[in-house]
Amino acid sequence: MTQTDGQLEPLAPEELADCFPFLAETFPENELKPLARLLELYRQGGYDMWKLTCGGTVHGYALLLRRDDCRYVLLDYLAMRDKGNGWGTACLELLKARYPQGILVEAEAPLPGLPEGELSLRQRRLRFYRRSGFVPCPFDNCVFGVVYLIHLWAPTLPREKNDLCAREMYRYYRAQLSQEMLEKHVTIEGLCPPKEEYP
Repeated sequence: MTQTDGQLEPLAPEELADCFPFLAETFPENELKPLARLLELYRQGGYDMWKLTCGGTVHGYALLLRRDDCRYVLLDYLAMRDKGNGWGTACLELLKARYPQGILVEAEAPLPGLPEGELSLRQRRLRFYRRSGFVPCPFDNCVFGVVYLIHLWAPTLPREKNDLCAREMYRYYRAQLSQEMLEKHVTIEGLCPPKEEYP
């Protein structure tokens, strides 16, 4: 069997608990929500959890946020157990088929001054998404001190994609954080209006 035989299957809450140590190894501590918070989002609805399987083997996981007031879903976490052999790309293609309206992703910015290893890792992530058809939305996006580059995949890109995606990211952040935390730790700048103007 090959990557083209892969399929997305729902990830049950108890399975998330089992794979959480793997997620904790994959993502920095300041980027990974606590397990209890992920399960809370799932119970509230609007949080989709998937596992990528092929021939009974689990090759990776994808967790996504969705909202009725957002055009696009947000890829919260993507983690592959088998890296560098096409499973990540296969997972993105399956996600694009399941969410044809479009998908937003956050990728850490390859900022000057980073250690060489971290800089190379961030650059590889950007190339990975861009090879799969995701395009950058060049507005500044900083969350809890981490600068992210927002990328969008959609069948048809909106004319004002930067402004639209900035608004949607704000809605996703607003849904997850208190107003105090939002104002203190989230900065969205560039081609978008001030935060107080967001609907």
